[in-house]
Amino acid sequence: MNKPHHRFSESERKGLYRAISERRDVRSRFLPDPIPPTLLARLLRAAHQAPSVGLMQPWDFIVIDSLEIRRAVKTMHEQENRKAAEHYTGEKADLYRSLKLEGILDSALNLCITCDRSRGGPHVLGRNTIPETDVFSVCLAIQNFWLAASGRGHRCRVGQHYRPGRAGKNVEASGPDPASGLFLHRLCQRVSHPAGSGDRRLELAATAT
Repeated sequence: MNKPHHRFSESERKGLYRAISERRDVRSRFLPDPIPPTLLARLLRAAHQAPSVGLMQPWDFIVIDSLEIRRAVKTMHEQENRKAAEHYTGEKADLYRSLKLEGILDSALNLCITCDRSRGGPHVLGRNTIPETDVFSVCLAIQNFWLAASGRGHRCRVGQHYRPGRAGKNVEASGPDPASGLFLHRLCQRVSHPAGSGDRRLELAATAT
């Protein structure tokens, strides 16, 4: 049985569920305001408080403030996006190509999230049966970051059109050796101030039907 002092208050519960329900994946209408370092540090602390298999905490969050690297990542996205468009034909292809799927140069901040699969050594408690639990752990850290950002009125875009090996070549000078880990497909997370509301999930769903 939960002890009373472990329970959230009614207002705290409402805030938690509001952050979950209002979390959005945004790609446009970014404001140019910089993200204050103190806020970024708070969001990263929330990410690091995520559960991880065997407490291996395999993630690294790399801040990308180089415009040159961001342009390189955008070029990589455009190449992969053209390949993805080949899976659609007719109106669905036109719809897919009309979607804005990134905000790499528009947003206030880029982060690269990696997974170091060697962290903790060859035998980590809980990974024996499903080794991919290290990647699942990183996803939980990203979700923590995302929800914390949502609670502060910020929005994120989690990029998906990246090949880990190629991504590493663009950011290896800024962080861990890519050979020792995995650059997640959900690579660049952009914190943003949404200048407007709305999303295109119905349009995105239409391309998948």
